[in-house]
This record gives sequence, structure tokens and C-alpha cells, in this order.
Amino acid sequence: MKTVAISANGKDIDAGVDPRFGRARFFILVDPVTEDWEPVDNLPNLSSLQDVGILTAKNLTKSRVVQTVVTGNCGSKAFEELKGAGVKVFLNGHGTVRQALNRLRLGELEEASGSNVPVFGGH
Repeated sequence: MKTVAISANGKDIDAGVDPRFGRARFFILVDPVTEDWEPVDNLPNLSSLQDVGILTAKNLTKSRVVQTVVTGNCGSKAFEELKGAGVKVFLNGHGTVRQALNRLRLGELEEASGSNVPVFGGH
């Protein structure tokens, strides 16, 4: 199954896309063909004071099921972690998870070549 992970502010496919990758409360894992989906709670990573994006990326890619991520914004460290795991990243996702999935399937989202969040703290 080729799974798409979409950052979400709720735990179902009709929740809004969360613009924050690392700080998203949930991810909805969706099979783009069948639209079977399941929520993944990102709460354990939210308690970290740093590297939240990297922890979230590692959590999503550890099972090798996620092949694509759709989110609003993604920092450079998380982006590199995702790309290193072979995951395609699509940024500027908005609307509901279902709408973002439909835009992805229709080819209306462009694969990102880099992060879209400035680096903080000089790292």
C-alpha cells in the first residue's frame, strides 16, 4: 500500500490540514487508491522542546509505509529526514485532508525541492 501522510488538526479525513508538520496534532494515513485511512496521534512528539520535526519525520518513516507527505510547512531538518527516507514531500497543503488528497491525486500539488520554513537559531 502506498500511503500518504497528511498533517491534520483532527483525527479523521474531513479534518483540516494542519499547516505545521512537526507540531501537527495528528497525521491521517491514507491509501490514495481505496481512501482507507487511519489517524496517527503525534502527541508524543509534541512534548519535545527541540527537533520536533525530526522526531515526527522519523516516526512517520520508521515503518516504511509512508511514501508521501502533504503538509503546509516543513522545516529543513525534517525535510531532509523525510527525503533521506525516500519520502516525497508536498507543501502548502490546505483545506481538509480529503481535499488535499484529491488535489494530490489530480496532480495539483507540486513536489517540494526544499523546506519552506526559515532556519531559526543559526543551525
